[in-house]
Amino acid sequence: SREDSFWAAFQARMTRAPSQVLRLGSSRAGDSQPLWMKLEGQASDADIPSCQLCGAPRVFEFQVMSQLLYFFGVENERDSLDWGTIAVYSCRDSCPAEGYVQEFAWVQSSP
Repeated sequence: SREDSFWAAFQARMTRAPSQVLRLGSSRAGDSQPLWMKLEGQASDADIPSCQLCGAPRVFEFQVMSQLLYFFGVENERDSLDWGTIAVYSCRDSCPAEGYVQEFAWVQSSP
């Protein structure tokens, strides 16, 4: 199936660095994309709100991979903390602000 092929491609990519827990976007230009675990639950451009301060689009900044759960010592139980990937998006223009600026995180559930 298409989903099985997608999962196999994800697994092959992760074998390059199996203990990797953080992946950085490659460019502030907005052409970098997260490495999604599955077809379902990917963020689309319409899902990502613009910056609440300046209105500029947000771009992919980094993602937290589910391998981090292993290092946290999370057990595989029904109510355990779990995610496939957490993609974080920030203001494309890095608008100036005093203090902290809220970013946007998209959580893709695990398969």
